[in-house]
Amino acid sequence: MKKKNSKFSFEKLFASRRFTLVLSLLLAIVLWLYVINVVETEASDRITTQVNFDYNDVYTDLGLDIIEKPVVNVSVFVQGENRVIGGLSSQDIVVYPDYSAVNGEGEYKLSLVARKVNSLDDFDITGMSVDSVTVKFDKVSTQTFSITVNATGIQPAEGYYLDVAKAAPAEVTLTGPEADISRIARVVANVSLTEERTESALVTVPLTYLDENGEIITDANITADVTQVDVTIPILKMKEVPLTVDFTGVPSGFDPQQLKPELSESTVLIAGAASQVDQIESISAGLIDLSTFELGETVDLTIELPDGVKFVEDGVQNVTVSFDTTGYVTRTVTVTEFNIINKPANMEITIPTQRLTNVVLIGPEEELNELSSTSVVAQIDASSDNISVVRGQQNVPVRIVIPSSDSIFATGSYAVLCNITVDDTASSSSEEAES
Repeated sequence: MKKKNSKFSFEKLFASRRFTLVLSLLLAIVLWLYVINVVETEASDRITTQVNFDYNDVYTDLGLDIIEKPVVNVSVFVQGENRVIGGLSSQDIVVYPDYSAVNGEGEYKLSLVARKVNSLDDFDITGMSVDSVTVKFDKVSTQTFSITVNATGIQPAEGYYLDVAKAAPAEVTLTGPEADISRIARVVANVSLTEERTESALVTVPLTYLDENGEIITDANITADVTQVDVTIPILKMKEVPLTVDFTGVPSGFDPQQLKPELSESTVLIAGAASQVDQIESISAGLIDLSTFELGETVDLTIELPDGVKFVEDGVQNVTVSFDTTGYVTRTVTVTEFNIINKPANMEITIPTQRLTNVVLIGPEEELNELSSTSVVAQIDASSDNISVVRGQQNVPVRIVIPSSDSIFATGSYAVLCNITVDDTASSSSEEAES
């Protein structure tokens, strides 16, 4: 049997059509790489970008601004090594106007300048498709305007009313050409609600600029720090409620209504959210301190309303309180009866004078005439809130009490000098015994 010849043959290899096709392709690629990297190293291209009007904006030093910055596209022609040009984009080139000719207001035809963002980049700018741009400049003015809310078509339900509508923010700052800013007389937020309402509303609306004739300004080149605002449309429920008066410094067992207080106004008209107003049955006109009371006096009070509640416009906000004290008189007495309450076990209190003079009492004349000096008691509260010393003398406030009468009371503030001694040893012994 004849053995098969397996020796490699170049002749057969090159005779293969498939091999020659692959070899030709490889040789073509190698030749192309050689040409672009060795023979043709230079390349050119065009990069499209927009004119940057804010780059090198030296015109702002003159108090000027550009009116309606146009959008201008420019093709920038570049040349350099192929490997560099192939990686360029619009981020690598900036095109901007040359503002050196600008010296005031007006329209200018400005040359365009193109430059590399990174000056170290290895390529050249050879030209541009657009070499100039026309720009208009004007003096810049900034002014702050209060925002006026113009609410129309609001229909409060019966028993409700529309309070003053407010915008948030309440002001807007406008910037633009002096001529345009000077045309603006008012800035308004227009709100229109048509349905009947029992609740407040919050509406977001755009701002409108009006001239002195009330005409809308739409052609102004103006920028604003806010272009829309939140407008609160307050729909408040009205309610008339009785006025009352409260007292402080009232002796134990004494009813101030015996003085028959009479208010100059018996009711007050208030307004607020229905959920809050519905729960209010009366409003206190304020506090009257009986410790400063004098016969025949009147007391003027300013009504303070709860948060979220307000007076209806032109409603009562102040009242005068008078008293019917017919038959009441004033009497000055000296008190010799003292009662010490809330005294700790380890404290000793003595009163050197055992008398308190010039105590003023007010009450029905007949009762005061029959009142004995022993019926008036100066009560001393020896709790820690009133006693500051542990040994020595202290003026301690006293409260005047008339146990036998619920119609007589004392006015004024009183104090008595006391000798005080606190025995800390006794306190410690007592605590040890308890433990």
